[in-house]
Amino acid sequence: MTLNTALSFWSIFIQIMIQVALFLMFVVSWLSTRKKIFFTWTIAWGLNILALSQVLVVSYVSLNIFYQTFFYSFYGVIKILFGFFLLFSAIQFVKKDNPLNIPFLWVFLVFVFLWFFFLFLKPVVIQFIVYGIVAFFLFAGAILSFRDCSFVECKVMSVGFIIHGIMFLHHFMVLFPWFVGGRVPAYMSRISFVDAISEFILALSFFLAVIIRVVRELRESNRKLEMEQENLRNIVDIDPLTGLKNRRVLRDFFEEIKGRRGCVIFIDVNKFKEINDNWGHEVGDRCLREIALKLKDVFRKDDGLFRIGGDEFLVVCPDLHEEGVKERIEEIKRKILNVIKGLKLTIAVGIENFEENSHIDEVMKRADEKMYGDKRR
Repeated sequence: MTLNTALSFWSIFIQIMIQVALFLMFVVSWLSTRKKIFFTWTIAWGLNILALSQVLVVSYVSLNIFYQTFFYSFYGVIKILFGFFLLFSAIQFVKKDNPLNIPFLWVFLVFVFLWFFFLFLKPVVIQFIVYGIVAFFLFAGAILSFRDCSFVECKVMSVGFIIHGIMFLHHFMVLFPWFVGGRVPAYMSRISFVDAISEFILALSFFLAVIIRVVRELRESNRKLEMEQENLRNIVDIDPLTGLKNRRVLRDFFEEIKGRRGCVIFIDVNKFKEINDNWGHEVGDRCLREIALKLKDVFRKDDGLFRIGGDEFLVVCPDLHEEGVKERIEEIKRKILNVIKGLKLTIAVGIENFEENSHIDEVMKRADEKMYGDKRR
C-alpha cells in the first residue's frame, strides 16, 4: 500500500469513526429527550456512515466494474438522502419540532430512480452530482434557518449549514476540470480529514442550537410563571371592587415604612347602610368605587391605600404631616359630595400621626377612635 493510499484509507476510516461517535450522541439525545429533531439527525448521521462505508468498500476491496458501479450508485443515493434529512431537520427545527407532512413515498420513488440513473454513470460524475445536490440542500437549510426564524439558535444552526455547505461546494467545483480533460486534484483522495471536521462543526451547531433553545424556553417559562404568580398575588392582595389593597398586605406595608414618620387615616362612609337600603347595593358599590378613585387621585403613589372591610378605608402616608393630609381629605369630601345625582355622599375621617418608633396597632386604634368621634359629630 502506497503512502497516498494509506492516507486516503485512514482519512475515510477516521471520518467514519467520528460519524459513529456523533451518531451515538444523537441516539442518546433522542432516547433521553424524545425530541423528533434528534431522531431526524440520528437518521441523517446513520445514512452518512452508510454512505462513507460504501466509499471505503469500493476503494480498498477488489471488486469488478459491476460491483464498483453498484456501490458508488448506492453511495450517491444515500449521500443525497443524508443532505435531504439535514434540510428536513432545518425545517423541523424552525417549526419547533412539530410533525411535518412530507410525501415520503414520492421521496422514496425519486431516490430509487436516482439509484438506477447512477448505475449508468462514472464514479466521478456521480460524485459531481452528489456534491452539487447536497451543497444545495445545505445552503437551503442555512437560508431557511436564518430567514424563517429570528432566534439565536437558528442563526447558530445556519452557521453550521453554511460551513458544511462550503465544503461540498468546494468538492463540486474542483471536479469541474475533469469534464474538460483536466485532472482531479490529488488532495481530494485525503479530503475526508477536512470533511470530518466540517461534519463535526455541523453536529456541534445542532447541539448548541438545541441547548440555546432549551435555555430560552426555560427563561420564557420562568417569566410566564412569575407573571402568573404576580397575577395571583394581585387577585389575593387587591380588593376586586375598588382596586385598592386589602387588609392582607397591610402589615407588609407597615414593615416597608418602618422607621419613618407620617399619618394614618381611617375613613368610613356615613349612613352607608341607608344608602344600600334606599338606593340599592349597585349604588352602594358605586359609592365605594368613587371614593377609591378619589383617594388614588389625591394621594401619592407611595401612599398605602387600603379597603379594610365593608365601607371602611385606610390610608397610610409616610413622610406627610397632618396639615397636608387634612387638605387632601377636604378635597376628597368636595369631590364625592355630589358624585351621584340626588345623593349627598359624605365620609367620617380619623387622622393620627405616627413616629419612627410608634406601635402601629396603637396608632390605628387612635385613628379609629377619632373616626368614630367624627362620625358621631
